[in-house]
Parts: sequence; C-alpha cells; structure tokens
Amino acid sequence: MLAVGDTVLIPKPGHDKCHLWVLVTAENPATGEVIIVNFTTERPHSDRTVVINPGEHRFVGRPTVVFYADARFAPLAALEAAVNQGIARQHDPLEPALLKRVQDGLLNSPWTPGRIKTAFMAARQEGRA
Repeated sequence: MLAVGDTVLIPKPGHDKCHLWVLVTAENPATGEVIIVNFTTERPHSDRTVVINPGEHRFVGRPTVVFYADARFAPLAALEAAVNQGIARQHDPLEPALLKRVQDGLLNSPWTPGRIKTAFMAARQEGRA
C-alpha cells in the first residue's frame, strides 16, 4: 500500500522516459484520490521553489526540481494497480525532511494550481499530509 512520501516511477505516455512521482497526501476517503507531484530535470525556465540536489534522493543524479505546475490528483487504487501490474515501479520513499520541503513548496510555488493548493491545505488540516 502506497503512503505519504512514497515515490513511484511512472512512464510518460508515448515515451520510454519515466518521471518520479511523490505522494504528498494520504488518500482522501471521500474521493479515493491522493495528490502527487513529480521531479524533473532543472532547466533555465524551471520553477525553482524546491531544488533537489544529487544525494538527497537515490533517483536524483543531477539538479532536479519539483514540477508543481503539473501537480495532480490521482486515484490511489490506480497507482497501486499500476505498481502491482509492473506498469509503474515503486522507488525509495522521501526522507521526512525532503518530504516536508516538497509539501511546503506545493503551497509556496506560484505555479501550483489553486485547486491543488486548496485540497492540500484541507488534507493537512485532516492529518493526511
């Protein structure tokens, strides 16, 4: 069962490349969804709200950012099914300090969609984040 701070490598549709997605909330019992964000290579135009350097997570081999503009809701059951079927692959969870930076960045980034911020704040109040 996937939990807050767990990471999943999910293939990009139509590509061989995978992105590392992080569960930043536990499942919303009303919707069955979690909020996820992904790590992507830092580029000159990247949102630098949270930069992750090599050594902060085993997946990260070069300066990486959290792509808050692509934050989304995902059905937890679908994520777990993808892992169980080998479509996606579970990776190392985030250390608590890095998870906190990623979660705080979700609220601080100007690029995080408003509905994601609202749902994340509710999840924090409910103890799911």
